[in-house]
Amino acid sequence: MNTVQRAIRSLAVVTCGLIIYTQTAQAQEAEVRTAMLASLAAWNEGNVAGFGAFFGTETRGFNLDGGMLIRGFNAAALEAALNAGFAINVEPREIDVKVYGNAAVGVAYLDGSITLPGGMVREGTWRYSETRVNDGGSWQVVQYHISLMTVGAPGGR
Repeated sequence: MNTVQRAIRSLAVVTCGLIIYTQTAQAQEAEVRTAMLASLAAWNEGNVAGFGAFFGTETRGFNLDGGMLIRGFNAAALEAALNAGFAINVEPREIDVKVYGNAAVGVAYLDGSITLPGGMVREGTWRYSETRVNDGGSWQVVQYHISLMTVGAPGGR
């Protein structure tokens, strides 16, 4: 085999590897996007068990209220809030997911409304970001941040 043939063979191997890697990364990004949409749908539906199934045991994040860091997923607290009238009705848009090995970062805008206990409704656009880790074939949320977009900000509604 001459030098040109070896170079062509090497190029073919590298090209095949890149194609396989690209297809794998795209498939993983699609998996994370699907998990993201499913967890947001469960949140919209008030499905505490379904929503909680997407969270890792050491999840942490900043929630809607603009308060301090929340550690863990507290199903009882969410259930109590739902029973007191808390409700979510948001639609995600501009979802962007990037996968880095067994970790993924997703961002989106959430348009819609949030009803607080007592009946006050807040409409708007929220910024949402999350980090997920592939834990035994399931993409689990380990960190999240959700905050209301300020009036007049680019992308706001």
